[in-house]
Amino acid sequence: MSDHQTVQTNLQTLFSPLKIGNKEAKNRIVSTSHAVAWDNGTGLINDRHVRYHERKAAGGAGIIMTFGSASVYEESAASYGSVSLWNEENEPLLKDLADRVHAHGALIMSQATHMGRRADSSVSGRPIQAPSAIPEGVHREIPHVMRTEEIPPIIQSFAEAAERLERCGWDGIEITSFSGHLIEQFWSPALNHRTDRYGGDFAGRMRFSIEVIQAVREAVSSDFIIAFRMTADPKTDALDLDHKDMLDIARTLDDLGCIDMFSISGGTGATYDAQAAVVPGDTFARGTYNHVAKNMKEQLSVPVLVAGRNLDPSQAESALTNEDCDLVGMTRAIIADPDMPQLAQKGEFSRIRPCIACGECIGRLYSGMPVICTVNPAMADDSLDDLTPAQQQRKVVIVGGGPAGMEAARVSAIRGHEVHLLEGTDKLGGKVYFAAMASERPHYGRHIKWLEQELDRLGVNVHLNTKGTTDNVLLLNPDDIVLATGANPRNDHYVTDVELLDGKVSINGNSKVLIYDREGKFRGSSVAHFAAEKGASQVEIATPLWSVAEDLDEMQKPELYRLLTEKNVTMSPNKHLRTTKEGHHVLEDMWSETKRDIEQDEMIIFIGYEEGDNRLLDQLKSAAPELDVQLIGDAVSPRRLNDAVSEGVRVGSSL
Repeated sequence: MSDHQTVQTNLQTLFSPLKIGNKEAKNRIVSTSHAVAWDNGTGLINDRHVRYHERKAAGGAGIIMTFGSASVYEESAASYGSVSLWNEENEPLLKDLADRVHAHGALIMSQATHMGRRADSSVSGRPIQAPSAIPEGVHREIPHVMRTEEIPPIIQSFAEAAERLERCGWDGIEITSFSGHLIEQFWSPALNHRTDRYGGDFAGRMRFSIEVIQAVREAVSSDFIIAFRMTADPKTDALDLDHKDMLDIARTLDDLGCIDMFSISGGTGATYDAQAAVVPGDTFARGTYNHVAKNMKEQLSVPVLVAGRNLDPSQAESALTNEDCDLVGMTRAIIADPDMPQLAQKGEFSRIRPCIACGECIGRLYSGMPVICTVNPAMADDSLDDLTPAQQQRKVVIVGGGPAGMEAARVSAIRGHEVHLLEGTDKLGGKVYFAAMASERPHYGRHIKWLEQELDRLGVNVHLNTKGTTDNVLLLNPDDIVLATGANPRNDHYVTDVELLDGKVSINGNSKVLIYDREGKFRGSSVAHFAAEKGASQVEIATPLWSVAEDLDEMQKPELYRLLTEKNVTMSPNKHLRTTKEGHHVLEDMWSETKRDIEQDEMIIFIGYEEGDNRLLDQLKSAAPELDVQLIGDAVSPRRLNDAVSEGVRVGSSL
């Protein structure tokens, strides 16, 4: 038996069909529901949505679930870029999307919800609604208490949304309580203080969800799938509900005989740390919620889907054979590479572009921005997915082996060019290589390893330990030159984070480290945590911003703060780093002007004090003005990793 056949056999459960209600999924891989915020706040689907979900179906996923937090009720203030299922204007593209997904043999379903107190009235102007006047710990807005007579129209709106989806050719609906939405709020004794028929004891608190599910079942045919998504572990006591309570709730809903599938995950939106667990990042274990999904599966009568850090096909297969679940949500893995299912089925594992768990996708959404993917720019701009062969082969010389240069080399080689990549050190990856050394980001370096494998597969000529000098570049007689030379520190007198991570600067029990961070993202805090892990006696992260990691999204910040607190890292916001006339460094509070003298033996590391290295650009233009020289990545200006990768694709596509 060949290796290819062995791989196929080893994934036989993952690629086996599954009956769900009266329909059949061709395999067990699911892209679960998520918003993308591409609607410009209108709640309307556009062609970009359609192409995005069709692309995942074309890549081989068995079920495409769409539109996270899709709103069923016009009077409810939606958020997170959710689609309005109540709006009939969406029907033409709903039909088009269903047809295009079906053409690839996949099933298509939409999430449907009322967000309750988890919504936000700041944009819509409509008051948010909830069972009781208890604000959420994250959004903090006091909701309008729903009157008894206001509840039936909301129940009916769920039924009408399901009816619309079936009329438009969809296979099913996913009703959700997950992440602290309205249904979960009714369940919670801590959040539901009602005295009418929708509150009080367990039966009263369950009534709203039961009536929603029954209304939906009555509105659609028996062929239409009804799924239900819920948390199995809220990761907080703020709901006064634990895993056992959630199991009781799931059994009660299962007994209705209306639900065809349960979708199980964890966390809730009630607190910052529980919200971070909703889309668990790299500090969470692989298969974070598989064990609680298994408990659910053992006691429920219908298929169970699990979502939460099942990262690759072999892990998904193990979850299935271990009977943790019947279907596996692999959403971020599919965002990183929509062809993951097809490549896995063919046994081409090394070609699958890996998710690096950086959180840029969901993090941007929670920061009010459209979703993108750090390692797959085509997720947000599908024109970058079309790498057509070049009409004429050219010799392309790329200087700099960081992510921008590597991606430009990969795309240029795919298009058929002869590519030479010059890297001045003995390793590829640039600063990402060193950032991946941080213990809280174990998957961060997977993209660099994948790029290395791809460059080798595509025959890129990689020249390590080769400086990007004018002579070295021109010696190769290039037709095109791409400079991905990165960024350099603006001051050579201080230790850099790369020197610390690389071990060129040692840390011991006597070390005192001050990180001065004006970026306000992940990098500064990660370096502070690294120094503390290495045993420094004193670590402080100071910033001129309102808070440490000010611009880091709220899905990543809770875990990062936890790590810093556990390591006793001092966090000092609103601080200026000053140098006195005598040459001494002081840390000065921005508002009180109180000062702390920085000791002579304190190691100072600056974060955010860099500038693009474009020296070679002028030298080459002077030496060979006839050549086309392009500058990309941090060499243009120091930015996020996804910007560098995106520029690498764009430049490679244009050559």
